[in-house]
Amino acid sequence: MSTPLVFKFGGASVKDADSVRNVARIIGLFTQRPMVVVVSAMGKTTNAFEEIVEHWSRNELGLARKKIDAIRAFHFEIIEALFEAPAAIKSNVEELLNQVSAGIDRIDQSYGEAYDFIVHHGELISTKIIAEYVGKSTPTVWQDTRLLVRTDNQFRRATVRWEETTHAIQKRIDLDKVNIVQGFIGATASGIPTTLGREGSDYTGAVFAFCLGADSLTIWKDVPGMLNGDPKTFQNTTKIDRLPFNEAIELAFYGASIIHPKTIQPLKKKGIPLHIKSFVDPTAQGTTIGGVDRATPEVPNFILKKNQALLQLKTTDLAFIAEHHLSSIYQLFADQGVVVNLMRNTATKALFCINHDPIIVPKVMGELTGLFDLELVTDVELLTIRHYRKEDEERETKGRAILLEQRTPDVVQFVFKTR
Repeated sequence: MSTPLVFKFGGASVKDADSVRNVARIIGLFTQRPMVVVVSAMGKTTNAFEEIVEHWSRNELGLARKKIDAIRAFHFEIIEALFEAPAAIKSNVEELLNQVSAGIDRIDQSYGEAYDFIVHHGELISTKIIAEYVGKSTPTVWQDTRLLVRTDNQFRRATVRWEETTHAIQKRIDLDKVNIVQGFIGATASGIPTTLGREGSDYTGAVFAFCLGADSLTIWKDVPGMLNGDPKTFQNTTKIDRLPFNEAIELAFYGASIIHPKTIQPLKKKGIPLHIKSFVDPTAQGTTIGGVDRATPEVPNFILKKNQALLQLKTTDLAFIAEHHLSSIYQLFADQGVVVNLMRNTATKALFCINHDPIIVPKVMGELTGLFDLELVTDVELLTIRHYRKEDEERETKGRAILLEQRTPDVVQFVFKTR
Protein backbone atom coordinates (compact mmCIF):
# COMPACT_ATOMS: atom_id res chain seq x y z
CA MET A 1 0.00 0.00 0.00
CA SER A 2 1.27 3.50 -0.81
CA THR A 3 2.22 5.89 1.94
CA PRO A 4 -0.56 8.19 3.15
CA LEU A 5 -0.97 11.76 2.03
CA VAL A 6 -1.10 14.26 4.90
CA PHE A 7 -3.06 17.46 4.24
CA LYS A 8 -3.65 20.37 6.57
CA PHE A 9 -6.47 22.90 6.14
CA GLY A 10 -6.47 26.05 8.28
CA GLY A 11 -9.34 28.15 9.55
CA ALA A 12 -9.52 30.32 6.44
CA SER A 13 -10.04 27.25 4.26
CA VAL A 14 -13.09 26.11 6.28
CA LYS A 15 -14.62 29.47 7.18
CA ASP A 16 -18.06 28.88 5.63
CA ALA A 17 -20.15 26.30 3.76
CA ASP A 18 -18.61 27.02 0.36
CA SER A 19 -15.15 26.59 1.84
CA VAL A 20 -16.10 23.19 3.26
CA ARG A 21 -17.39 22.15 -0.16
CA ASN A 22 -14.06 23.24 -1.66
CA VAL A 23 -12.10 21.18 0.88
CA ALA A 24 -14.19 18.14 -0.04
CA ARG A 25 -13.50 18.82 -3.70
CA ILE A 26 -9.72 18.95 -3.10
CA ILE A 27 -9.82 15.74 -1.07
CA GLY A 28 -11.74 14.13 -3.92
CA LEU A 29 -8.83 14.81 -6.28
CA PHE A 30 -6.60 12.42 -4.31
CA THR A 31 -8.81 9.58 -3.10
CA GLN A 32 -6.60 6.96 -4.78
CA ARG A 33 -4.19 7.40 -1.84
CA PRO A 34 -4.58 6.79 1.91
CA MET A 35 -5.09 10.18 3.53
CA VAL A 36 -4.92 12.02 6.85
CA VAL A 37 -6.56 15.46 6.81
CA VAL A 38 -5.68 17.82 9.66
CA VAL A 39 -8.27 20.56 10.15
CA SER A 40 -8.24 23.74 12.23
CA ALA A 41 -11.20 25.45 13.86
CA MET A 42 -13.50 27.23 11.42
CA GLY A 43 -12.76 30.84 10.56
CA LYS A 44 -12.09 32.89 13.70
CA THR A 45 -13.54 30.30 16.10
CA THR A 46 -10.31 29.94 18.07
CA ASN A 47 -10.38 33.69 18.77
CA ALA A 48 -13.97 33.35 19.96
CA PHE A 49 -13.08 30.50 22.33
CA GLU A 50 -10.15 32.56 23.64
CA GLU A 51 -12.64 35.30 24.49
CA ILE A 52 -14.61 32.74 26.48
CA VAL A 53 -11.45 31.91 28.42
CA GLU A 54 -10.91 35.61 29.14
CA HIS A 55 -14.48 35.94 30.42
CA TRP A 56 -13.98 32.81 32.57
CA SER A 57 -10.79 34.27 34.06
CA ARG A 58 -12.74 37.41 35.08
CA ASN A 59 -15.73 35.41 36.32
CA GLU A 60 -17.89 36.96 33.58
CA LEU A 61 -19.83 33.77 33.01
CA GLY A 62 -22.85 35.50 31.49
CA LEU A 63 -20.67 37.01 28.76
CA ALA A 64 -18.97 33.65 28.25
CA ARG A 65 -22.33 31.98 27.65
CA LYS A 66 -23.33 34.70 25.16
CA LYS A 67 -20.14 33.93 23.23
CA ILE A 68 -21.01 30.22 23.27
CA ASP A 69 -24.41 31.12 21.79
CA ALA A 70 -22.67 33.06 19.01
CA ILE A 71 -20.37 30.12 18.25
CA ARG A 72 -23.39 27.81 18.11
CA ALA A 73 -25.21 30.11 15.68
CA PHE A 74 -22.14 30.40 13.44
CA HIS A 75 -21.69 26.65 13.12
CA PHE A 76 -25.41 25.88 12.82
CA GLU A 77 -25.64 28.26 9.85
CA ILE A 78 -22.85 26.33 8.10
CA ILE A 79 -24.46 22.98 8.97
CA GLU A 80 -27.85 24.04 7.59
CA ALA A 81 -26.21 25.06 4.32
CA LEU A 82 -24.37 21.75 3.96
CA PHE A 83 -26.88 19.10 5.03
CA GLU A 84 -30.44 18.34 4.00
CA ALA A 85 -30.98 16.57 7.34
CA PRO A 86 -28.84 18.55 9.80
CA ALA A 87 -30.33 17.29 13.09
CA ALA A 88 -27.71 14.63 13.88
CA ILE A 89 -24.65 16.80 13.26
CA LYS A 90 -26.28 19.70 15.13
CA SER A 91 -26.74 17.34 18.07
CA ASN A 92 -23.03 16.44 17.97
CA VAL A 93 -22.05 20.11 18.00
CA GLU A 94 -24.50 20.87 20.80
CA GLU A 95 -22.96 18.11 22.90
CA LEU A 96 -19.50 19.62 22.45
CA LEU A 97 -20.75 23.11 23.35
CA ASN A 98 -22.40 21.68 26.47
CA GLN A 99 -18.96 20.44 27.49
CA VAL A 100 -17.64 23.99 27.14
CA SER A 101 -20.54 25.30 29.26
CA ALA A 102 -19.68 22.78 31.95
CA GLY A 103 -16.01 23.75 31.71
CA ILE A 104 -16.59 27.42 32.48
CA ASP A 105 -18.34 26.46 35.71
CA ARG A 106 -15.16 24.85 37.01
CA ILE A 107 -12.93 26.87 39.29
CA ASP A 108 -10.53 24.07 40.25
CA GLN A 109 -8.16 24.58 37.30
CA SER A 110 -5.33 26.87 36.32
CA TYR A 111 -5.66 29.43 33.53
CA GLY A 112 -3.60 27.23 31.20
CA GLU A 113 -5.64 24.12 31.90
CA ALA A 114 -8.90 26.03 31.43
CA TYR A 115 -7.59 27.52 28.18
CA ASP A 116 -6.72 24.13 26.72
CA PHE A 117 -9.98 22.53 27.86
CA ILE A 118 -12.16 25.27 26.37
CA VAL A 119 -10.28 26.29 23.21
CA HIS A 120 -9.67 22.81 21.80
CA HIS A 121 -13.41 22.38 21.19
CA GLY A 122 -13.13 24.54 18.06
CA GLU A 123 -11.21 21.78 16.29
CA LEU A 124 -13.55 19.08 17.56
CA ILE A 125 -16.56 20.93 16.15
CA SER A 126 -15.01 21.71 12.76
CA THR A 127 -13.82 18.15 12.18
CA LYS A 128 -17.21 16.68 13.13
CA ILE A 129 -18.85 18.82 10.45
CA ILE A 130 -16.19 18.20 7.79
CA ALA A 131 -15.98 14.44 8.39
CA GLU A 132 -19.75 14.21 8.03
CA TYR A 133 -19.73 16.23 4.80
CA VAL A 134 -16.74 14.52 3.17
CA GLY A 135 -18.21 11.16 4.20
CA LYS A 136 -21.19 11.75 1.90
CA SER A 137 -18.96 11.06 -1.12
CA THR A 138 -15.80 9.40 0.23
CA PRO A 139 -15.22 6.66 2.85
CA THR A 140 -14.26 8.78 5.86
CA VAL A 141 -13.54 8.31 9.55
CA TRP A 142 -13.44 10.98 12.27
CA GLN A 143 -10.47 10.48 14.57
CA ASP A 144 -9.99 12.03 18.01
CA THR A 145 -6.51 13.57 18.09
CA ARG A 146 -6.62 13.52 21.88
CA LEU A 147 -6.20 9.73 21.57
CA LEU A 148 -3.41 10.07 19.01
CA VAL A 149 -1.08 12.93 19.97
CA ARG A 150 0.31 12.29 23.44
CA THR A 151 1.91 15.23 25.25
CA ASP A 152 3.24 16.40 28.57
CA ASN A 153 1.11 18.70 30.75
CA GLN A 154 2.60 22.05 29.75
CA PHE A 155 -0.72 23.66 28.95
CA ARG A 156 -0.88 26.04 25.95
CA ARG A 157 2.55 24.85 24.74
CA ALA A 158 2.57 21.09 25.24
CA THR A 159 5.51 18.95 24.08
CA VAL A 160 4.77 15.86 22.02
CA ARG A 161 5.79 12.50 23.48
CA TRP A 162 6.98 10.95 20.27
CA GLU A 163 7.15 7.26 21.12
CA GLU A 164 3.62 7.08 22.54
CA THR A 165 2.29 9.30 19.75
CA THR A 166 3.83 7.21 16.99
CA HIS A 167 2.39 4.02 18.49
CA ALA A 168 -1.10 5.52 18.84
CA ILE A 169 -1.17 7.01 15.33
CA GLN A 170 0.09 3.87 13.61
CA LYS A 171 -2.40 1.75 15.55
CA ARG A 172 -5.52 3.88 15.00
CA ILE A 173 -5.21 5.51 11.58
CA ASP A 174 -7.34 3.67 9.01
CA LEU A 175 -5.40 3.53 5.75
CA ASP A 176 -8.51 2.47 3.82
CA LYS A 177 -10.33 5.74 4.50
CA VAL A 178 -9.90 9.49 4.68
CA ASN A 179 -9.01 10.20 8.32
CA ILE A 180 -10.23 13.60 9.53
CA VAL A 181 -8.20 14.71 12.58
CA GLN A 182 -7.93 17.87 14.64
CA GLY A 183 -4.92 20.15 14.49
CA PHE A 184 -3.45 22.07 17.43
CA ILE A 185 -4.54 19.65 20.15
CA GLY A 186 -3.40 16.57 22.07
CA ALA A 187 -3.79 15.09 25.53
CA THR A 188 -1.73 13.94 28.48
CA ALA A 189 -1.36 10.26 29.37
CA SER A 190 -4.33 10.68 31.72
CA GLY A 191 -6.48 12.17 28.94
CA ILE A 192 -6.40 15.85 29.96
CA PRO A 193 -6.65 18.00 26.78
CA THR A 194 -3.63 20.10 25.80
CA THR A 195 -2.76 22.44 22.94
CA LEU A 196 0.51 22.69 21.04
CA GLY A 197 0.72 26.48 20.81
CA ARG A 198 -1.17 29.05 18.75
CA GLU A 199 -1.23 28.17 15.06
CA GLY A 200 -0.11 24.66 16.04
CA SER A 201 -2.16 22.81 13.41
CA ASP A 202 0.75 22.95 10.95
CA TYR A 203 2.87 21.21 13.56
CA THR A 204 0.16 18.58 14.00
CA GLY A 205 0.41 17.88 10.28
CA ALA A 206 4.17 17.39 10.65
CA VAL A 207 3.61 15.03 13.60
CA PHE A 208 1.29 12.81 11.55
CA ALA A 209 3.61 12.90 8.52
CA PHE A 210 6.58 11.91 10.70
CA CYS A 211 4.78 9.12 12.55
CA LEU A 212 3.30 7.62 9.38
CA GLY A 213 6.43 7.99 7.24
CA ALA A 214 4.49 10.07 4.71
CA ASP A 215 6.24 11.12 1.52
CA SER A 216 5.06 14.73 1.95
CA LEU A 217 2.96 17.18 3.98
CA THR A 218 0.75 19.65 2.13
CA ILE A 219 -0.52 22.79 3.87
CA TRP A 220 -3.39 24.45 1.99
CA LYS A 221 -3.44 28.25 2.23
CA ASP A 222 -5.25 31.25 0.74
CA VAL A 223 -2.02 32.35 -0.99
CA PRO A 224 -0.32 30.77 -4.04
CA GLY A 225 2.57 29.49 -1.94
CA MET A 226 5.12 30.91 0.47
CA LEU A 227 5.67 34.60 -0.25
CA ASN A 228 8.62 36.66 0.97
CA GLY A 229 6.22 38.78 3.02
CA ASP A 230 2.56 38.99 4.00
CA PRO A 231 0.83 40.57 0.98
CA LYS A 232 -1.62 42.28 3.34
CA THR A 233 1.33 44.19 4.85
CA PHE A 234 4.07 44.38 2.21
CA GLN A 235 3.87 45.47 -1.42
CA ASN A 236 5.23 43.61 -4.45
CA THR A 237 5.76 40.30 -2.66
CA THR A 238 7.44 37.41 -4.48
CA LYS A 239 6.49 33.72 -4.38
CA ILE A 240 9.31 31.42 -3.33
CA ASP A 241 9.29 28.23 -5.40
CA ARG A 242 11.83 26.15 -3.43
CA LEU A 243 13.29 26.68 0.03
CA PRO A 244 15.82 24.68 2.09
CA PHE A 245 14.70 23.24 5.42
CA ASN A 246 17.23 25.33 7.33
CA GLU A 247 16.07 28.59 5.77
CA ALA A 248 12.45 27.71 6.54
CA ILE A 249 13.40 27.05 10.17
CA GLU A 250 15.06 30.47 10.38
CA LEU A 251 12.02 32.23 8.90
CA ALA A 252 9.67 30.34 11.22
CA PHE A 253 11.83 31.26 14.20
CA TYR A 254 11.48 34.95 13.36
CA GLY A 255 7.72 34.61 13.04
CA ALA A 256 6.86 33.92 9.40
CA SER A 257 3.13 33.38 9.80
CA ILE A 258 2.84 30.81 7.04
CA ILE A 259 4.89 28.24 8.99
CA HIS A 260 4.59 27.23 12.63
CA PRO A 261 8.08 27.31 14.24
CA LYS A 262 8.01 23.63 15.23
CA THR A 263 6.71 22.32 11.93
CA ILE A 264 9.96 21.91 10.03
CA GLN A 265 12.09 19.91 12.52
CA PRO A 266 10.27 16.54 12.31
CA LEU A 267 9.99 16.87 8.53
CA LYS A 268 13.69 17.61 8.16
CA LYS A 269 14.59 14.66 10.38
CA LYS A 270 12.96 12.23 7.92
CA GLY A 271 13.49 14.28 4.78
CA ILE A 272 9.75 14.76 4.23
CA PRO A 273 9.09 17.73 1.89
CA LEU A 274 6.52 20.34 2.85
CA HIS A 275 4.28 21.67 0.08
CA ILE A 276 2.45 24.97 0.56
CA LYS A 277 -0.38 25.20 -1.97
CA SER A 278 -3.42 27.34 -2.71
CA PHE A 279 -6.84 25.95 -1.89
CA VAL A 280 -8.17 28.46 -4.44
CA ASP A 281 -6.05 26.94 -7.25
CA PRO A 282 -5.11 23.43 -6.05
CA THR A 283 -3.36 22.41 -9.28
CA ALA A 284 -0.88 25.32 -9.19
CA GLN A 285 2.74 24.62 -8.26
CA GLY A 286 2.94 26.34 -4.86
CA THR A 287 6.11 26.20 -2.75
CA THR A 288 8.17 23.15 -1.76
CA ILE A 289 10.36 23.23 1.34
CA GLY A 290 13.20 20.70 1.49
CA GLY A 291 15.41 18.90 -0.99
CA VAL A 292 17.43 21.96 -2.06
CA ASP A 293 20.45 23.88 -0.75
CA ARG A 294 19.31 27.41 -1.59
CA ALA A 295 16.11 29.31 -2.17
CA THR A 296 14.61 29.88 -5.60
CA PRO A 297 14.45 32.80 -6.13
CA GLU A 298 16.83 34.31 -3.57
CA VAL A 299 15.03 37.39 -2.22
CA PRO A 300 14.82 39.31 1.08
CA ASN A 301 12.14 38.11 3.50
CA PHE A 302 9.95 40.49 5.53
CA ILE A 303 8.18 39.53 8.76
CA LEU A 304 6.08 41.92 10.83
CA LYS A 305 4.90 40.79 14.27
CA LYS A 306 2.10 42.92 15.69
CA ASN A 307 0.65 43.08 19.21
CA GLN A 308 4.08 43.28 20.79
CA ALA A 309 5.30 44.95 23.98
CA LEU A 310 8.76 46.25 24.86
CA LEU A 311 9.64 45.38 28.44
CA GLN A 312 12.62 47.18 29.99
CA LEU A 313 14.13 46.04 33.29
CA LYS A 314 16.74 48.01 35.24
CA THR A 315 18.50 46.93 38.38
CA THR A 316 17.16 49.01 41.26
CA ASP A 317 20.65 49.91 42.53
CA LEU A 318 22.17 50.47 39.06
CA ALA A 319 24.23 47.32 39.47
CA PHE A 320 25.23 45.48 36.34
CA ILE A 321 22.73 43.11 34.74
CA ALA A 322 24.50 39.82 35.40
CA GLU A 323 24.00 36.21 34.38
CA HIS A 324 21.97 35.38 37.48
CA HIS A 325 19.54 38.21 36.69
CA LEU A 326 18.99 36.98 33.14
CA SER A 327 18.69 33.38 34.30
CA SER A 328 15.93 34.20 36.77
CA ILE A 329 14.12 36.39 34.23
CA TYR A 330 14.15 33.69 31.56
CA GLN A 331 13.05 31.06 34.07
CA LEU A 332 10.06 33.23 34.96
CA PHE A 333 9.29 33.72 31.26
CA ALA A 334 9.47 29.97 30.68
CA ASP A 335 7.22 29.22 33.65
CA GLN A 336 4.60 31.77 32.56
CA GLY A 337 4.76 31.09 28.81
CA VAL A 338 6.15 34.48 27.76
CA VAL A 339 7.32 34.48 24.13
CA VAL A 340 10.50 36.55 23.67
CA ASN A 341 11.00 37.69 20.08
CA LEU A 342 14.01 39.98 20.60
CA MET A 343 16.32 40.61 23.53
CA ARG A 344 19.13 43.06 24.18
CA ASN A 345 20.95 43.98 27.36
CA THR A 346 23.30 46.77 28.38
CA ALA A 347 25.29 47.20 31.58
CA THR A 348 22.31 48.05 33.78
CA LYS A 349 19.20 47.12 31.82
CA ALA A 350 17.66 44.38 29.73
CA LEU A 351 15.07 44.91 27.00
CA PHE A 352 12.69 42.24 25.76
CA CYS A 353 10.28 42.46 22.85
CA ILE A 354 7.53 40.01 23.80
CA ASN A 355 4.09 38.94 22.67
CA HIS A 356 1.63 41.19 24.51
CA ASP A 357 -0.56 38.55 26.12
CA PRO A 358 -3.21 40.40 28.20
CA ILE A 359 -3.22 37.73 30.93
CA ILE A 360 0.40 36.61 31.12
CA VAL A 361 2.18 39.97 30.86
CA PRO A 362 0.50 41.55 33.93
CA LYS A 363 1.32 38.42 35.96
CA VAL A 364 4.96 38.63 34.94
CA MET A 365 5.09 42.34 35.70
CA GLY A 366 3.74 41.59 39.17
CA GLU A 367 6.44 38.98 39.76
CA LEU A 368 9.21 41.38 38.66
CA THR A 369 7.95 44.43 40.57
CA GLY A 370 10.34 45.21 43.41
CA LEU A 371 13.17 43.21 41.89
CA PHE A 372 13.70 45.63 39.01
CA ASP A 373 12.61 49.06 37.86
CA LEU A 374 10.16 48.26 35.08
CA GLU A 375 8.95 50.05 31.98
CA LEU A 376 6.45 48.51 29.58
CA VAL A 377 5.80 50.07 26.19
CA THR A 378 2.71 48.59 24.53
CA ASP A 379 1.33 48.89 20.99
CA VAL A 380 4.63 48.14 19.34
CA GLU A 381 5.57 46.06 16.30
CA LEU A 382 8.64 44.02 15.44
CA LEU A 383 9.92 44.08 11.87
CA THR A 384 12.43 41.43 10.80
CA ILE A 385 14.17 41.54 7.41
CA ARG A 386 16.22 38.46 6.53
CA HIS A 387 18.84 38.85 3.75
CA TYR A 388 18.25 42.57 3.93
CA ARG A 389 19.40 45.30 1.62
CA LYS A 390 19.88 48.96 2.48
CA GLU A 391 16.97 50.03 0.30
CA ASP A 392 14.71 47.53 2.10
CA GLU A 393 15.58 49.04 5.47
CA GLU A 394 15.05 52.59 4.30
CA ARG A 395 11.72 51.85 2.66
CA GLU A 396 10.22 49.86 5.55
CA THR A 397 11.39 52.14 8.38
CA LYS A 398 10.77 55.51 6.72
CA GLY A 399 8.92 57.81 9.10
CA ARG A 400 9.00 55.29 11.97
CA ALA A 401 10.41 56.04 15.44
CA ILE A 402 12.74 53.11 16.11
CA LEU A 403 12.70 52.03 19.78
CA LEU A 404 15.19 49.18 19.41
CA GLU A 405 17.39 47.91 16.59
CA GLN A 406 19.47 44.79 16.29
CA ARG A 407 21.37 43.33 13.36
CA THR A 408 23.55 40.44 12.25
CA PRO A 409 25.04 39.93 8.78
CA ASP A 410 21.86 38.10 7.69
CA VAL A 411 19.07 39.67 9.77
CA VAL A 412 18.06 43.15 10.87
CA GLN A 413 15.22 43.76 13.36
CA PHE A 414 13.43 46.95 14.37
CA VAL A 415 10.97 47.60 17.18
CA PHE A 416 8.73 50.61 16.71
CA LYS A 417 5.38 51.99 17.83
CA THR A 418 2.31 50.84 15.95
CA ARG A 419 1.10 53.43 13.49
